[in-house]
Amino acid sequence: MNRIIITVVLVFVGVTSFAQYTYDFSKNCTDAYTLVLNLKFDEGQKLIDKEKQLNPDNNIPYLIENYIYFLKVFIGEEESVFEELDEKKDDIIDRLEDGDESSPYYNYSLAQVYLQWAFARTKFKEYFTAALEINRAYRRLEKNEEKFPDFLPDKINMGLLHTMIGTIPDSYNWIKKVVGVEGTVNQGTNEILQVLDASLKDEKYAHFKAECLFYLSFIKLNLSTEKDKALDYISMITKNNSDNSYLSSPLTIYAMSRIYMGNGMTEKALNLLLSRPKGKEYYPFYYLDYLTGLAKLQKLDKDANIYFLKFLDEFKGVNYIKAAYQKIAWYYAVNGNTIMYKEYIAMVKDNGYDIADADKQAEREAERDEIPNAVLLKARLLFDGGYYKRAMKELTIENKDFLKDERDSLEYTYRLGRIYHGWGKPDDAIPYYLQTIKNGSQSEYYYAANSALQLGLIYEKREDYQKAEIYYEKARSMKNEEYKNSIDQKAKAGLSRIEDR
Repeated sequence: MNRIIITVVLVFVGVTSFAQYTYDFSKNCTDAYTLVLNLKFDEGQKLIDKEKQLNPDNNIPYLIENYIYFLKVFIGEEESVFEELDEKKDDIIDRLEDGDESSPYYNYSLAQVYLQWAFARTKFKEYFTAALEINRAYRRLEKNEEKFPDFLPDKINMGLLHTMIGTIPDSYNWIKKVVGVEGTVNQGTNEILQVLDASLKDEKYAHFKAECLFYLSFIKLNLSTEKDKALDYISMITKNNSDNSYLSSPLTIYAMSRIYMGNGMTEKALNLLLSRPKGKEYYPFYYLDYLTGLAKLQKLDKDANIYFLKFLDEFKGVNYIKAAYQKIAWYYAVNGNTIMYKEYIAMVKDNGYDIADADKQAEREAERDEIPNAVLLKARLLFDGGYYKRAMKELTIENKDFLKDERDSLEYTYRLGRIYHGWGKPDDAIPYYLQTIKNGSQSEYYYAANSALQLGLIYEKREDYQKAEIYYEKARSMKNEEYKNSIDQKAKAGLSRIEDR
């Protein structure tokens, strides 16, 4: 009897050990993947469930299901949803770990889940756990590169890892030690571009196009000297897109509107944001209301506050709450209503979190308890919107009585530099940047540090790498409290690009 039991157990173990799950990007899966990236989660889930029934051994539906979990957490930023889906994610990992290790999708799928959740955790300041998960993702991808060097999808995640690692500020160097990865912006960009190129030429990789374009637009906009190059990706989206549904995806609209706004093309961004599709079939992306309000505020439109109020009323996440209250306060400041400015800037202190740089800056403004200079604020907003002529008109009036103190004078030279620079007149911008650095290098404000960063960008573009390196280092060395992480990250990315040349 004992022998029979042992034999049965051994047979059972042998059967289960060989019953490994497979990886098939079937039509149901590719269609579900497209729907999920379009934020049509309910429709995508139906196809995922259908595939699970038709092909119960297929692991790809579980990978796509994790995209839903990740995007819900990353976009919605609700802590209760994060905790609930974090537990469900463990079930997906258990399932994926039982997959066929001879497939390149085995390590790729696990790495993808770890990497997505690492990014999700940064929304909630779980940096140490995020670093551990990035490490796990990297080890999986490393194994895959050894076993399957020609497996292109790996390069998407490797590209993201190498890009982000290459821009970590010095104050977060412990993350590098935990992760154990080195990389640069150029390296990461080139890896993702390889997959994008394949997605445009080879049908079997076509479903990766949306993801590649989204990541590349983010990298070019935030970590590159050539923000205008990100416009090339919009051209690629429209030229090579046979399915117009992708162009109406909220994620695509987010990426495209950010690119337009980053290049001072606010009108184009507004057209996209105001015409974006809405309906119950889309997972709510409330940050797009914040972006709409910001674009309208940069244009000095009279209804800008409405979109910030809508964002605050509906968004239950953690980021940009303080910033939204600040922007409403700014709306009233530029319209001469100091009473309402004070009312809304006071709300910054009691609402939201100070994780994002925009929220940190809003908190500092609220703590200072000073009404901003309306002239300088108008110039700043108009510059951000790409309305350079209008911005310059605000600052070039003969009467300079609007400059009330040392900070106003510092911002004044900084704004002139930024306007000339954005207007395509860097030679006119340089003296103002230098003056700002001279007068504000010891200041807590960001004007001098960002002036140094901008000089680094100017000289890098001119291929004067020695001067570019000097100013990037100078930007990192300053003690500014405002936008410190953002400026340091961009300066680090600049130095990384120079090293790559």
